[in-house]
Amino acid sequence: MSRENAGNGHPTDRLMAVAGQITKTGLRGGEMGVAAAQTIGYRTAMMTAALSNPIDFANPEFIRMGAEKVEAAVEAFHAVATGLGEFGQAWITMITKQTQAVATTIGGLATCKNPAEIVDVQQRLLADAVDAGIHANLRLIEATASLAAAGMNPAYRKVRANARRLAREQA
Repeated sequence: MSRENAGNGHPTDRLMAVAGQITKTGLRGGEMGVAAAQTIGYRTAMMTAALSNPIDFANPEFIRMGAEKVEAAVEAFHAVATGLGEFGQAWITMITKQTQAVATTIGGLATCKNPAEIVDVQQRLLADAVDAGIHANLRLIEATASLAAAGMNPAYRKVRANARRLAREQA
């Protein structure tokens, strides 16, 4: 689930990569909705046709309907559970980096001998705190986007595959 470049690169590049990933996830959600509607249409027609002959309800497609949902749910659960660890690490990093910046500042202030050194320490604190905040929050955003994609991808694959397969069978 972890992106190869997560945590590396310029913040703008990282933010653009996350925007791309979120856009792709959104598009997949739309594609999944269309494919689900197609699959429901095909299966409803199959069920309606089976009403005239109860033996037709032994069609493996009707069994597949439940089994594939369970498979996708288990796969999504596993992906999300894995992603939650990454998300938790990103959250801890966000908190830790800010705490480290404050600790460094306090240590720096303790060694100051004149007001110019105090101003220098404060400037470094501001720069370090902003930098740490940007990178930690970007990591949190990257983990969130990955988590959303990981949770949806199993259902996306199943729904799209069903729509393609049923379209071929009905053709």
